[in-house]
Amino acid sequence: MVKLVRNETMLAAPHRLLRAFENPESIEAMVDRGAPYKTITAVQKNPANDNTPGWFRNFWALGGKVIFDGAEEAFYNPVFIEAAQQSFCAKVIKPLAMMTNLNVPAPSSPPHLDLPFFRGVHQREIPSWMLAPMGYSSLFHEWAIPIASAITWFYRGSDGQFEYWPQGLDEPSQTVAPPVTNTAVLADNEYMYHRVGEMGNETDYLKNGIDSAALLHRRKDGWEIMHAEEPIQFFPSSQIRVSILWKAFCFKTQYDADSFEDPSYNLTPETVIEIFCNDLKKKGVTFREPFDINDDVEWMKVVLENYAAPDGPAY
Repeated sequence: MVKLVRNETMLAAPHRLLRAFENPESIEAMVDRGAPYKTITAVQKNPANDNTPGWFRNFWALGGKVIFDGAEEAFYNPVFIEAAQQSFCAKVIKPLAMMTNLNVPAPSSPPHLDLPFFRGVHQREIPSWMLAPMGYSSLFHEWAIPIASAITWFYRGSDGQFEYWPQGLDEPSQTVAPPVTNTAVLADNEYMYHRVGEMGNETDYLKNGIDSAALLHRRKDGWEIMHAEEPIQFFPSSQIRVSILWKAFCFKTQYDADSFEDPSYNLTPETVIEIFCNDLKKKGVTFREPFDINDDVEWMKVVLENYAAPDGPAY
């Protein structure tokens, strides 16, 4: 059995794709057909709250399988597969997931990394909120799986640029500026810091957030947030930033791909907890071991406070 240990720093250079999909009209039609959309909090099954941001999502594929009718061609997009092979110097690309994100007007997000993938805990074996601190902690690097992420935008506004730091937060950033219809960037977003720039007018921001049970509905001339049949806010289509996120495993050789199927080196939820607890003890943090990793709010607070994203660059 071979450990698939990736570099500590970004493995792959970003790859700009000027035409992501051969038939972009069909992609936008699927976005419309996916409504209504759940909030990111509800999708990730995080604790319910009433201050969720205006970020909505649904999945077209999960665990390497298409789950949204008609998404097969998009999921096995040869443009993404070829770009992943080039960027990651990988012969074997295995598409893993695909999702639609819709964002309403909002301030810029902080620089961040995508939720990482680790051997043994990439199929929701642990709650999704635990994945980000696993990545920021650097404690689980030897189980990290190389992932290519292709982000395609369908947004005709003049803001909401994609900013990324291909050489780390201490080096200059690069940006992809709107309009960005059917334009994509394939990169190493689990290791490359990136963010979305501010979108829209401040008067349109959801300043206090929304209930995590709210839904985003498609209307003839735009999109409307609803909660329990009550309208919250309407947005013209031009104000909604649509992005399609595609992710795939990247293996340098077929031998590496085959070794991934061997579960003997997989993480388990128990191992994840043990590693976190040992490190918290070394840090001198006072905590109680979790009684249930899915519902123990006290454990969640300890982990999120001690393994947060580093501060971004000064502006």
